[in-house]
Amino acid sequence: MLSKLAIKNAKRSIKDYMIYLITVTLSFSLIFAFNLIIFSKDILELSSFMANFKSSIIVVSTIVVFVVGWLINYTMRFMLTKRSKEFGTYMLLGIEKKQITKMFLLENIILGTISLILSIFLGFILSQFMTMFIMNIFELPYKVSFSFGIQPIILTIVYFLAIYFFVLLRAKRKIKKMKLYDLLYYEKVNENKMYKSKKVRTITFFISILLGIIGLILFHFAMVKILDNSSNPTMLYILLSLISIIISIYGTTLTFADFITNFILKRKNLKYNKDNLFIVRQFTSKVRTTGITLGTLALLITLTFISLNLSNIFNSMFKIQNESSAPYDIMVYNLYSETQSEIGTNSEHKLEEYLKYIKENYTIEDSITYRVYTNEGNPIRKNISNGVVGYQDVDCYLKLSDYNKLLKMRNTDPIKLKEDEFYIHSFRDVSKDLKIYLKNNPDLKINNVTLKLKDITDYKYSTSWSRGSSYIIVVPDKIINENFKIINEITAINTKEETTEEFYNNMKNKFKEKVFVEETDNGYKTYYSINSITVKGAVESENKSLITTLSFCFMYLSFIFIAVVGTILAIQSLSDSTKYKYRYSILNKLGVEKSQIFKTIKKQLILYFSLPMIYPIIISLISSYSLNRLFNPFMESDYSIIGYVIFNIFLFIIIYTIYFLFTYFGFKDNIREETK
Repeated sequence: MLSKLAIKNAKRSIKDYMIYLITVTLSFSLIFAFNLIIFSKDILELSSFMANFKSSIIVVSTIVVFVVGWLINYTMRFMLTKRSKEFGTYMLLGIEKKQITKMFLLENIILGTISLILSIFLGFILSQFMTMFIMNIFELPYKVSFSFGIQPIILTIVYFLAIYFFVLLRAKRKIKKMKLYDLLYYEKVNENKMYKSKKVRTITFFISILLGIIGLILFHFAMVKILDNSSNPTMLYILLSLISIIISIYGTTLTFADFITNFILKRKNLKYNKDNLFIVRQFTSKVRTTGITLGTLALLITLTFISLNLSNIFNSMFKIQNESSAPYDIMVYNLYSETQSEIGTNSEHKLEEYLKYIKENYTIEDSITYRVYTNEGNPIRKNISNGVVGYQDVDCYLKLSDYNKLLKMRNTDPIKLKEDEFYIHSFRDVSKDLKIYLKNNPDLKINNVTLKLKDITDYKYSTSWSRGSSYIIVVPDKIINENFKIINEITAINTKEETTEEFYNNMKNKFKEKVFVEETDNGYKTYYSINSITVKGAVESENKSLITTLSFCFMYLSFIFIAVVGTILAIQSLSDSTKYKYRYSILNKLGVEKSQIFKTIKKQLILYFSLPMIYPIIISLISSYSLNRLFNPFMESDYSIIGYVIFNIFLFIIIYTIYFLFTYFGFKDNIREETK
């Protein structure tokens, strides 16, 4: 009998908690889809770095399991709240609490099993799209595969059993402690009010805002210190920043509703305008008794924005790094040093061996061997103290002919210089400092020859042009003479075929690197590689692996966070729609039309859904300035990060709106039944 009743109640719960079931199904679908990917040989064999992808996804899945577990536990408590009077009635009819507990647990097991079964099919479909996306990143063709091992299913079932074991155990203990009176009146119990005094609430609000400001300042300070390579304890600043912001989120969320209420109630023109009084009272009573929950949701939304922002930032960084560190198919570097005279002879011999080995594997379309020079004085380098300028503490020069050949190999138009002009190409991290310096010092004196600045650019700068420096000075060929010192000899090669990570590994094994140490006046030791090789295929393989790992991890987390927030808000609101039907019924009997009641509901839900979202958006926008300070040198423009933040806010709002609409229409249906 209880089994039949449990099945009947499970069917009824499916209707009442459809959005919860959808979210749990999607969550387990994602878990299963990622499990399929991390056990896929096709994915793991894309690059040697994809092993990190597997480890990262397992770590993120563990976080997701805790978040989904919290969602299921929260929803089960809501189901218990809604069904408590029913369970109390069962006890009055003589059914033992033990039997009631079994029935409730069985209902949830049935609902969870349905979600798990659906997630297996949906997860397989999602995994195909994810695999297709990964293959697209690696620019490889992909065919749909209908085979998979048993390991992903077992791991997903283990996650499922772990979640439901602890959640059902907590539910069992909860029901066991409840008496008949508790069951009959449990529906009327809310979260305890945190603040009963208006004065305490006001003080808490302003302290919370102050902590938020302090947290954002500390975060900005930490980003600046990281950028300046400061030895200060930046991790301590970041930790204090996070603690301050988290406390601020909870404190602000708990007290903000009172300020809205006081603001409206003290202004009669707002208080008695249409349905404002009803909406404010409904909103305030709800927020005051669910403050901790709303604070947690606001924290999850903040984490959502962090995940989305970091995903976009790292994607952009690694794409630009491909262009910067590997602009040509193969690069061979040889370092010159006055204290290492044997390097020159050794490098020439090695270069011949390199070229011979490369020709055995690829068809060379174009190549150039050029030298990077420096001169006494280094007027620019010694005056640029800000920004990252690399380990080279000297000005680096290139001949105009070499520079134009390098541009041509990148399909870029060459430049022209007069005999008394020079040109600077820099990385974005020092571009602003260079422009400020050169504005006041446009002339460059080299060996009694004065050169005038023609232009400065940071468009597609390559760190490979002058290894160890963030800028190069291009001068007419005749300026370079015996007074210049050679600091690098570099060979750039473009091949007809695409280079691979496998070729790079084979080449590194064949030609072992030699390393020497140079100690500076300050006592620091710098390690130089005499012969170093960069292969575009290997660099791209590493960066694509990192892009895949970071993108999927952050997107994985952000979707779960959004889904949890939307689901809990929906469940709370839909529960209220059945709990307070009589309020809307009274409004209808007093002459308020249904259309007006529905407008009131819409305003009420908009206010409720907006509360946990507003503060995280403010935090995201303000912190974008700090992130821009740190990551700006590695972005395409000065406004890239701000653009990502705004885009992610809109993306979040779109998904959030779907949950809102689902809740609104469900709310309307429940109220419509009462006001017929």
